[in-house]
Amino acid sequence: MGDEEAPQCKVEYLDLPEGSEEPAETNWIKRAGKCKVTYPNGCIFEGTFDVEKIKQGQGTYIWMGPIGGEDGGDELVEKARYEGNYKNGLKDGFGKMIYPSGDVYEGMWVENKMCGEGTYTYKATGDIYSGSWENDKKSGAGRYEFGKDMSIFNGTWKEGQITSGSWEFQGAGKYDGEFKLGRPFGQGTFSFPSGLKQAGSYDVAKPVEGEEVEEPAEGEPEKPPNVTWNGKSIVSF
Repeated sequence: MGDEEAPQCKVEYLDLPEGSEEPAETNWIKRAGKCKVTYPNGCIFEGTFDVEKIKQGQGTYIWMGPIGGEDGGDELVEKARYEGNYKNGLKDGFGKMIYPSGDVYEGMWVENKMCGEGTYTYKATGDIYSGSWENDKKSGAGRYEFGKDMSIFNGTWKEGQITSGSWEFQGAGKYDGEFKLGRPFGQGTFSFPSGLKQAGSYDVAKPVEGEEVEEPAEGEPEKPPNVTWNGKSIVSF
């Protein structure tokens, strides 16, 4: 059963036939149907519940929260929003999520997680990723455009990181090859607008004599390796 039965909820049924004697407003989900629910914390859901009082089908959920700051008071404003399909009470199918940060994801969901084809737009940077997702992480074929310099990652992703593909530079050629932690690493080829090409590899740079190699602290994510480009002879075609 869903938590929508809490007596503090305000439930407004939106599917009453004209002339119905059934009350339009109640404080619990009393039957299957389309309604608008306002929760005690101010959050709002508008959509359809099944006979088990679980969200199913198309719906909109709005997260509300205080304005914040000393003058915010108790007034609530919209903080985040989901518009899309539900299955068994979870985001499932096609839907659009606007996060508190202003980031936007529009695409497929499976059990509340981004899974399948979708596009994620990062508000702070203007970066855009379009491609495949699995368990909320970029996975499979995808394209990532950087808002700052308009360069593009286009390739295969795993666990949120590009592993192979191309890095295309605005008006300055591209790199095709392998990647690690978001940077070129391993075998690759640079292609320049002039038609020149250079194959080679990004290898771990040898530490400077006397320099200590800093290891990540326990629990910290792995850092991208310091690399150096070892290129072969430049060729033209």
